Amino acid sequence: MKLKIKKVSPSELSNNIVAIVFEDFSKRLTLLEKNLKHNFSRLLKSNNFKGEFMEKASFNILNNDSHVSVTFIGLGKRKEVNQEKTFKCFSSITYSRIKEKSNVKELSIVYPDLLDKDLFEISVEGFNNGFYSYDKYKSKKDNLSPLSLSLIVEDFSTLAVTKIVNNSSNLYLGVNLTRDLINEPPQTLTPKVLASNAMRISKAKNITCKVFDKKEIIKRKMFGIWDVGKGSVNEPKFIHLKYKSSSSKKIKKIALIGKGVTYDTGGLSLKPADYMLTMKMDMGGAGCVLGVFEALAKLQPKNIEVHGLIPSVENMPGPNAYKPDDIVKGLSGKTIEVINTDAEGRVILSDAIEYANRLKVDEMVDLATLTGACMIALGNFTAGLFSNNLKLKDKLLKASTSVGEKIWQLPLDEELRPDINSQVADVKNSASTRYGGATTAAMFLEFFVDKNIPWSHIDIAGPAYIEKNRGWCATGSTGFGVRTLINYLYLS
Repeated sequence: MKLKIKKVSPSELSNNIVAIVFEDFSKRLTLLEKNLKHNFSRLLKSNNFKGEFMEKASFNILNNDSHVSVTFIGLGKRKEVNQEKTFKCFSSITYSRIKEKSNVKELSIVYPDLLDKDLFEISVEGFNNGFYSYDKYKSKKDNLSPLSLSLIVEDFSTLAVTKIVNNSSNLYLGVNLTRDLINEPPQTLTPKVLASNAMRISKAKNITCKVFDKKEIIKRKMFGIWDVGKGSVNEPKFIHLKYKSSSSKKIKKIALIGKGVTYDTGGLSLKPADYMLTMKMDMGGAGCVLGVFEALAKLQPKNIEVHGLIPSVENMPGPNAYKPDDIVKGLSGKTIEVINTDAEGRVILSDAIEYANRLKVDEMVDLATLTGACMIALGNFTAGLFSNNLKLKDKLLKASTSVGEKIWQLPLDEELRPDINSQVADVKNSASTRYGGATTAAMFLEFFVDKNIPWSHIDIAGPAYIEKNRGWCATGSTGFGVRTLINYLYLS
């Protein structure tokens, strides 16, 4: 499906109209009432429409002998509107078309007045978000016609709107790649396929890629990756993407690290059947990093160097699988006592973190579908943030808030560090208690970070994937994290 977005004048309203209104809509319907010669304010009030967030009311009217469909969607109180609400509201417009399998080809979107530029940008991202669908493996496709959105917005020039629309389209090439990768079934999405996607992206300007195979991983003593992945017939890969813009200035060097477990059975510490379902999304961090680079290929930001590091494995209970009680010595030289083979993501990330240390990056951010404990703490829609650096933490929170992705800081609590101490190695890969599991997992990662490098860990186990639609996003991968990280890179 194709989505086309353009700005038009009020006189170019189509016969299918969506009007976004605040709760004080009675004073703000002049444009519609003038062009359609209809008292919508009275009609809405008679139907008890208040303009509350995501409240909808639809009408069919006659205008110059033509039938016109008008849907009003509430954005809530003007002073309470934020990025998250804007994103979800505008996502619902295009998502409803897919959900209802509507073949409406053109929609006129009438914006509320006084919507600031930042929220307008988010609204366009919302359109792109809601328009996503994944029917690759359905024998009967949705086969919806292309959709054209005509934006009636008076506060911004056509030039500004065009730029925002183009940037959003480029950004969503990355977001949708992330969603496609996470939604792909595990028999067709292996470490090798992740690597091939990275190599494809590296054909773009200013992007290069190196992929380490089994031989190179062993040669470099990246045994955190090798030991976890050796139980599978699909051999592990380590992916190193690099984006470097041309600049005469000294530029910041940033590492983005994504956990790439393309399927997680739990290994020999086998998950119960119910908990194994959806574990195709355990490469959500890797999918996010690849999505960021897909977007970077088009956006081409200046004065930045970004390293995308992806350790990728399948965690399988094969005859060569690593075992509880094993001791793993990875790239850092530090030793890991294996308590539970289902705590594999942090083991492979330890090698990627040490690799980033050796690159001497200025900042490091890892993303991982790491713990169920984070979901228990924060629910399904909020990521957990851990950091050793106040400025980096604040920058990531600002970036996430500005795009409407929910991230909440959790503590690196020194009181819990003894829970990952080992009697026979430097550290254990799983704590001795079930309490504070998201924190102890983050502290395990921190153990491998160079103390002089600002580092943050984002646990995306909850928001990376939804198992039923919420009226604004299709079931499956959400693409969470790509928009936050792109915004973070522009803030750096």
